[in-house]
Amino acid sequence: MKWVAKAGFLLVAATAMVSESERDNTGVDLLKTATRLFQHASDRTENRIPDGVLNRTKCVVLIAALSRASSNRSGVLACRDTLQRWTNPELITFTEARRAPNADLIVLILQDQALRSLRSSGRLHIRDDDPASSPFVSSAKLPKPAAVGSKLLVYQHAADRLSAVDTPIDGVIDDRRSKPELPAKGRADFLAAIEAYFNTIRPTGIVLHHTATIPSENALPRNAREVDEFHQQRGFEIKCSGRVYHEAYHFLIFPNGHVKKGRPENCEGAHAEGYNSYLGISLVGDFSGKDNPRGEKGATKPSQKQIDSLVRLCRRLRERYKFPLNHIVRHSEISHTACPGDRFPFTSVLQQVETSK
Repeated sequence: MKWVAKAGFLLVAATAMVSESERDNTGVDLLKTATRLFQHASDRTENRIPDGVLNRTKCVVLIAALSRASSNRSGVLACRDTLQRWTNPELITFTEARRAPNADLIVLILQDQALRSLRSSGRLHIRDDDPASSPFVSSAKLPKPAAVGSKLLVYQHAADRLSAVDTPIDGVIDDRRSKPELPAKGRADFLAAIEAYFNTIRPTGIVLHHTATIPSENALPRNAREVDEFHQQRGFEIKCSGRVYHEAYHFLIFPNGHVKKGRPENCEGAHAEGYNSYLGISLVGDFSGKDNPRGEKGATKPSQKQIDSLVRLCRRLRERYKFPLNHIVRHSEISHTACPGDRFPFTSVLQQVETSK
């Protein structure tokens, strides 16, 4: 594999659902095509690109890839201001040195170093002669973020689904030319569609947490509103399904066993970097022998009612989304944290989830 820009980026070769009259290289039509693609992909969550890939995305480049004699193709570039906010799209040019994939649309998702190269010179040479296999959330193993950071991942959208392809690509993105501003409505529709795609998940597992105490209160949260306000202060906001959510988890379980829903199950979490396509379930409490050795911060282990509710919830979610038992993990297994604490009875919970009827 040869790289001119040595950063990872994701390439999606997409067959967009457009009529013949819409197939041209203007920025307006590109936005329409891309908007429809992302809208459709958001509705079809059964074969998603992994959260660990999408979270590393810095920019999206959409390139017309029609069969024609010219090697110059129009494109649209949009970048992230923050994890949740995108800049207005702008026009770019892609000059191919090798015939691009036979699709209506190519989507390049640029990561850190590729973006720096593009911004520093206004040009980015993309070349890869051996595309890597492309992961999906339906795969048995979720790829680590570091594992996808140096690969060119290729997908094709056809027959209403994404699939991996092995099509090499070679060409140059050029962002230096002056270009007209794209129309406001087209920009807004596109940004809404791309936001929905990046914030929608097909749940692939469960990450178990404890809430610990809220620092400003030095106490366990008494209700879901306190968790929501704390997470709002930490910037965990997401817009999904037409609403804004702050709470990072998908479910909270209180000591009395009451289960409170957080953000919807089809919305990306904000509870475990690289694993936010896993559903976040947090038990109210601090179950760390180091942080809560004698129970000054509440019970030192989950209540039986909490465990019973957790087991029922995990079983129901496994039945709904068909992920394996080993996709139920503690936060401490995938991140540098003690959460949900050394007194959390993880092995017992898994045994009960597997054997409960």
